Amino acid sequence: MKVAVYTIALNEAANAERWAGSAADADYRIAADTGSTDDTVERLTAAGVTVHRIAVRPWRFDTARNAAMALIPDDVDVCCTMDMDRFLEPGWRAKLEAAWTPETTALFCKVSYRSSVDDPVELRGWPAKNFHHRWGYRFRRPVHEALLFNGGAEVERSGHDIVMREVQDPSKETRRAYLPLMEMAHREDPDDAQICFWLGRDYMWANRYAQAIGLLERYLALPTSTWAEERSEAMRYMARMEPDKSILWLDRARIEAPHRREIWLDLAEQFHGRADWRGLFWACANGIETTRRTNTYLDDSQSWGFRLFDLGSIAAWRMDSMPRAIEWCQKALDLNPNDERLKNNLEFFAGARTEPRNDTLTAPDRAFR
Repeated sequence: MKVAVYTIALNEAANAERWAGSAADADYRIAADTGSTDDTVERLTAAGVTVHRIAVRPWRFDTARNAAMALIPDDVDVCCTMDMDRFLEPGWRAKLEAAWTPETTALFCKVSYRSSVDDPVELRGWPAKNFHHRWGYRFRRPVHEALLFNGGAEVERSGHDIVMREVQDPSKETRRAYLPLMEMAHREDPDDAQICFWLGRDYMWANRYAQAIGLLERYLALPTSTWAEERSEAMRYMARMEPDKSILWLDRARIEAPHRREIWLDLAEQFHGRADWRGLFWACANGIETTRRTNTYLDDSQSWGFRLFDLGSIAAWRMDSMPRAIEWCQKALDLNPNDERLKNNLEFFAGARTEPRNDTLTAPDRAFR
């Protein structure tokens, strides 16, 4: 089996050696440089990578990636597409050879998103189709490009023990072009549910709520919009943009994907703001019982922090469930040990457990407000 790892590059000097080193076990390492003005090309060349200079005008990612794929030698069996801000963990080649079978056309690895190269904490992790057969594949969409197979019946396999880490640089100039490229993608295929979702999300981030709401409503109505996790995320966005309907949207999200802790935390924040203690207790209890992440790119690490236990302890105190208030406050403090408010709350709850209820005391939720 011959393996090629390939990419497109633009001003990636900070990542060049790391990318090249992680792919050293490949038979070929190929980079299509699209116009770097730093020393990306020199660094990659020095590391043994074959670099081709290409030009794509007007710019679109699928055209650049397809050009890079075309530069892969004919004798390659398996290709690995890997962006320059990603790098493979050691041992990937042996795992690939063990997982790949003669009939395989594509293999999913695990992408592990980290805040920095040295940070051991995984913020999000998701499966990605980064390994594919040399022939029959092409990229489609000007941005958020999808790898499509046109060679007959696609045979996909899992290689989730192959880990590809990602550490993004959000300041990169190319990211500023994403929004117009997504608008182009939507014009090219208005029924592409994935682009409807991503473009709606970007409109929301840009505070263009009217456009965002329209796109996300279209996304939810499309027959190809079938992934519960993503549909529930769209409903979470709608709740942010339509605060008068927030509970309605979050309840729809809960029905769509009750296994997502993110939804329960959103509901808890809403009930806390409304001083609805029964609702707050219900939301926190259900969220805390959700103990497994979905392992998709939609996972929000903040939902697995102290906040749900914090709000739950306040709800339990309001519901006169002092053992539960103490238990949840202690768990919140374990997750956020330097928070003085949580320390004071725990002391308050412990005292309230043995004393008559006195609402004139400084309530823990008032300290939060």
